[in-house]
Amino acid sequence: MNHFNRFAMTAVPALCVALQAYAYPTWVEGGTYAAGTIVAYQGHDYKALTTHTAYVGTGWTPSTTPTLWQDLGTQSNGTPTPTPTPVPTPGGCTPWGSTTVYTAGQCIIYKGKMYRAKWWAQNAEPGIDPWGPWEYIGDVSVPPTPTPTPVPTPVGPTPVQIPPEKVSAIATGNSVAISWTTAPRTMPSVNRWDLVENGTVVFSGTYDNKSSPSCRDYWYTSGQLHFDGHICSGGTTLQNVAAGAHTYIVNVYFSGDQDRPIYTTEPFSVTVAPPVQLSGVEVKTWRGAAKGAYSMVHDDFCNSSVSQSHTTIAEPELTKRGLVAAFGAITAECQPAHWTAAQTFVTHGHEIANHSRNHLPAGSSDANWVNSVEIGDSVQDVKTNLNGYQMTYFIWPYDTATDAALAYLRTQPDYLGGRGSNRDLGGGNIEYVGRPAGVNAANFSDPYMVKWDVFTASGQWSLYPMGSEILNLHVDAAIDQGGWATRTMHGVSDNAYDGYEPVPVARYLGHLDYVKAKVDAGLLWVATPSNVIRYRYAREACAPTLNGSQVVFNAGNADCVKYATPLTLELSASVSAINVKQGATALAVKALGGGKFRVDADPLAGPLSVFDQ
Repeated sequence: MNHFNRFAMTAVPALCVALQAYAYPTWVEGGTYAAGTIVAYQGHDYKALTTHTAYVGTGWTPSTTPTLWQDLGTQSNGTPTPTPTPVPTPGGCTPWGSTTVYTAGQCIIYKGKMYRAKWWAQNAEPGIDPWGPWEYIGDVSVPPTPTPTPVPTPVGPTPVQIPPEKVSAIATGNSVAISWTTAPRTMPSVNRWDLVENGTVVFSGTYDNKSSPSCRDYWYTSGQLHFDGHICSGGTTLQNVAAGAHTYIVNVYFSGDQDRPIYTTEPFSVTVAPPVQLSGVEVKTWRGAAKGAYSMVHDDFCNSSVSQSHTTIAEPELTKRGLVAAFGAITAECQPAHWTAAQTFVTHGHEIANHSRNHLPAGSSDANWVNSVEIGDSVQDVKTNLNGYQMTYFIWPYDTATDAALAYLRTQPDYLGGRGSNRDLGGGNIEYVGRPAGVNAANFSDPYMVKWDVFTASGQWSLYPMGSEILNLHVDAAIDQGGWATRTMHGVSDNAYDGYEPVPVARYLGHLDYVKAKVDAGLLWVATPSNVIRYRYAREACAPTLNGSQVVFNAGNADCVKYATPLTLELSASVSAINVKQGATALAVKALGGGKFRVDADPLAGPLSVFDQ
């Protein structure tokens, strides 16, 4: 039920009226009138259509507010309808009464029979004594009841469903989300609402805290009834609410009277669960507790013979499956259309990696190679054209690097790592001893020597047998070894001359489907190279510890800040269901059974608080 706090009504003086007549009370400004109340005003009677208060100064008189009052016509003084005279029974006979005095000749009916009085009689039951005062004259004949002519039901407007009041309180951990909506009412300007518990205001919604009540016009018509008013609503989320049961009401206030609410909701309740004591926390090796990790890297983005397949085949097909990859940009070759495409790549979660500024013919041993240009200025090219985007992963041209160039890369503060390189000794001499090909261990130690496997149509440079599906075998190796595999590719095309060793379209799409199936099975985590490096080092740098019902990260560690990325945690507790909050945010929890739960959390977003569900 909805109710208004009523202002005291001005008393209405009694009126003297003629016998069997009375007048309805006179309408008074400032009074509160329940729906159905009839009042007199300026010679007419009016019936209230909805409960309301005629606030002083609003001018809501019966004659000027047809949405509040129905005009019943000229004042009637309420004269009662006279009691109808009983209709005589057939033949002039009346039902017999034991105390009635009957004289000779009067006819009565008793138990379906008619009798005539022989003489004066009283309290003599008819039909008992044949020698008594009653003469039997026949049975009562009851004519059949005529079948009434059906009267068609008037077809009127479909009744309008008036929305009821709605209130709710939903607890998530120690937060309580409050929402309320009034039933339709004729209300003046509303500018404040209070949430009250046990007589204490626990929250006040105002324009200052952006939680002021929001009201909208509402009207309905049903037959002769018309309403034009408002529905108001509001809400907030309470934080750090004590465990236990809580009961609230909402008071809504008129801007002209801040002391007395014009609307009060029904009470509504919620129970906040207590905190849960945890017995264990473990950081999973890979995001989502996958068995292995996998990164795909497309080299030579912005190269004219390769980029079109990146933008029209590779990226759309990856995104369609919810997969991500890195695209190695040669920044000096990027045109406006490439920057536009790169922005789309970033929006879809892909990484733009640095494949040097010019991709010089002899790589880092080329006479024109300058570390600050090829490794540094290329970063600035991307920042300028991609709204400040910071590249963090480097791909060496031809997968070779001089010792000096590699040392320079390691000193650059914004990089996280790079693809492993063969050693360029200069003069065209490349040292291939300890080739940087393979699967990276889960705890790989050098992020600037990330191992990889390159695609060629024949598979001649691959770890896997020539003629096999080297694309999928590299994925299987990551899962089997519990490590991280990276796949080097260039373009995607059925034309073998579109860049270096393009992946045929059918093989590429088949590989993406294979990868997606492994992801869906929970076996594989697909991420960009930089995000895998972040996860691997955040596992250690941000290592969480238990503090009762909380999980606390080592967020003060400088490496935790550098590598921070959401970590997958497995929590242990002696309950069957939990809620986990990080600050005011409720985190998604997956129950694994046996008191085990999985959750992803950002180490820099604060400790986790765990509650019984």
